[in-house]
Amino acid sequence: MDKFDRIQQIDRLLRNHKYPVSLATMAEDLECVEKTIKRNIETMQRYGAPIQYNQEYKGWEYIDDEHGRFELPGIWLTAGELQSLSLLINLLDDFAPGELNKELGPIDSEINKLLTARGIKPSAFRHLIKILPINNKPLPNHCFQQVSEGLLKSKQLIIHYESYNHIKTERRISPQSLIYYRENWYLDAWCHLRNNLRTFSLARINQIEILQKTLKNISEEQKEQYFADSYGLFSGKAKHTAVLRFSPAVAREIAQQQWHPKQKGEWDGMDYILTLPYADDRELVQDILRHSPNVFVEKPAVLRKRVQNKLQSALGVHTGKEIKL
Repeated sequence: MDKFDRIQQIDRLLRNHKYPVSLATMAEDLECVEKTIKRNIETMQRYGAPIQYNQEYKGWEYIDDEHGRFELPGIWLTAGELQSLSLLINLLDDFAPGELNKELGPIDSEINKLLTARGIKPSAFRHLIKILPINNKPLPNHCFQQVSEGLLKSKQLIIHYESYNHIKTERRISPQSLIYYRENWYLDAWCHLRNNLRTFSLARINQIEILQKTLKNISEEQKEQYFADSYGLFSGKAKHTAVLRFSPAVAREIAQQQWHPKQKGEWDGMDYILTLPYADDRELVQDILRHSPNVFVEKPAVLRKRVQNKLQSALGVHTGKEIKL
């Protein structure tokens, strides 16, 4: 532990103890000798820390002054905390490039200075730890900010939305939660046009207006039933139950995965049977296709037919075309 970390830990020890803390106690907690603790206390006193030795309790304590309790200058965190915070900022930028630069830039700059002072290269996070997004959609910074503001301030929004089929509508919505799912941002909201809960892709919102109207309150039970009862992003009250049989080639891997909170799994010899509820099969079909030919849809027949049609359509596209290996 370096000097900066020890100063931070000493500060926390003094604040969290009701009575003065001895050098021996601090040295034991911080795994160093008492002389080192004494030098760190002297450094803190040079920064203006109102620390004094209490003869009665044989320990060190903060004393209050007329200006209130002392605060360590700047951002004082341990090296581990600084690294975790810097990593988080870098990950956020990877999830949504450029989205938080203006807001977190000053904090990131201060953290980088403190990391450099401790012999840690901030650039190492970019070179050694990488996030590689796939199929993520560009997201305008103003869109994320306005949606977040409406959500956090409990205000309704007017959005101009373009669906997957390029149908444009204007919606008045009451935002409920913002979700990062499969490398894209989505907004769960009450749609006043459809008079029901809906999920909107932020990348398809072309224009936003924050209203002064307070958002419609939706019970946690209702949201849980709508958003968590079914499979994947396309939520709603579950109407069907899928029974999927996975062959031994992928069975053990599937058995360790959670496809749905209410899924059930069982072994049938070397095969693994996965049972789960769903309302809309679009995302489920894609996941089944991803594991083909090592999965078979046992139930329902309509889901099996959907998967079969997708496979036949794909085969039709490639029929007669030469595939070079």
